[in-house]
Amino acid sequence: MKTFLLFGGLFLVTTVSLLAQSRVSIAPSYWFNYNPYSYQINFTNNGSTTQTLASGHNIVSSFGLTARYHVTPQWDVSAGALYYRNTDHVKSPQGPYGDTTPFTSEGWQLPVLINYRLTSHRLSPYFSGGAIFAKSKTYTGRPITTDGVVGVGLNYRIDSGLSVLLQPTASYSFYRPANDAIIAFTQYSSYSLGLQTQLIWHF
Repeated sequence: MKTFLLFGGLFLVTTVSLLAQSRVSIAPSYWFNYNPYSYQINFTNNGSTTQTLASGHNIVSSFGLTARYHVTPQWDVSAGALYYRNTDHVKSPQGPYGDTTPFTSEGWQLPVLINYRLTSHRLSPYFSGGAIFAKSKTYTGRPITTDGVVGVGLNYRIDSGLSVLLQPTASYSFYRPANDAIIAFTQYSSYSLGLQTQLIWHF
């Protein structure tokens, strides 16, 4: 948690120092993600192993601020500080009374992306790639997780100081639950399809 807070502090310090430069933009951001997942749980007790397939999906909503440094009119590097809420809808295994009640967790995300605006036209394709680092406030023992992410969308320039971004995204989680002598997780699969929107102010 301290490491993640340090990352957030560095982001804020960097943002403040860059705001004096004309190549910087800042954007209120909202990011919606749908995350289906599945994995196998191997439970070993007294030399006997029981296998259970776990599956479900998460609905994740994130909002916060994103800052960009424009290396050229077309290339920029961005970093964000986002607060997220994750609602987990478990499909399997079911509870003793049928479907499991959805569970909500919260935390912070730090997306770091390289972005490319294809043309100088008012409406232009916009490409992104990078990583999202996340730290859960609910599962305090979970380490900082990393997702690889790509996005292809549209950037519309309203005027010289304001533009709008609408971008579908796809990401893949590199996080794997820790195994121990009793429980082992295998065949882990977790990816997300999302949509991010930003209102970008150029300085």
